[in-house]
Amino acid sequence: MQGHLELICAADESGRSYLRHQSFRAPIHLSKPHLDEGTLVVNVVNPTAGLLAGDRIRYDVQVEGGSRLMLTTPSANRVHQMRQGHAEVRQDFSVASGGWLENWPELMIPQGGARYRQQTTIRIEKGGGLLFLETVAPGRVASGESFAYAELDWATDLFIGDQHLARERYRLRGDDESLSPLREQFASGYYASVFVVAPELPPDAACWPRIHELHEENAWIGVSQLSHAGWVVKLLAADSIALRRKCAAIRAELYAALGRVAPNVRRT
Repeated sequence: MQGHLELICAADESGRSYLRHQSFRAPIHLSKPHLDEGTLVVNVVNPTAGLLAGDRIRYDVQVEGGSRLMLTTPSANRVHQMRQGHAEVRQDFSVASGGWLENWPELMIPQGGARYRQQTTIRIEKGGGLLFLETVAPGRVASGESFAYAELDWATDLFIGDQHLARERYRLRGDDESLSPLREQFASGYYASVFVVAPELPPDAACWPRIHELHEENAWIGVSQLSHAGWVVKLLAADSIALRRKCAAIRAELYAALGRVAPNVRRT
């Protein structure tokens, strides 16, 4: 499938966020967007069984000044076995000054033999804000499958203005030593990365030591300051329950520090 998602989130005259433009094609579908705590919440749905060999998906998401957008998913993103070829996702996100983007999806689960490539570029104007989560499960752990995927090729670039704030590259394979750092601590480790861009949060904000204090035996957490108004939080957990709890706690700490009420990830 050759799918895409195009969104432009804008603010109307009253300051309410809405989708000024939307376009999507299978295997991407949108549930009805709704406002929660002043943020437009959009559930991105893949109604198929997951990603298969040859699937190509392109995201182009723009957040204009004065608007707030949250992207989430109702279920895990599954990448299936591929004897040949690979699935590929290209994501481009941009946030204007005064805009806010939160990306908080469910787990990505690469199954045995999966080949997956993802390239993400995030561009934030000075004065824009970001909370961006990425997660990777080791596989179908309940079925006795951990780190059995063929290859994950993962690239993320974050810019503020013209400054290249962060660049991450992962190429994880089941048949070499690239998975050793994940396996050394936990036999079936779950990984999460959270990028935060919030100029209103100073380096000495109380949330950073509180997030670091979430570190426990079954969930290792590290916090690093980026060079310009940005932070990254890394998490390696022993299981999915620990990962979900810690990610939820990190999100709660950040929203409390921002003085905002977090929109619900799930509609009630």
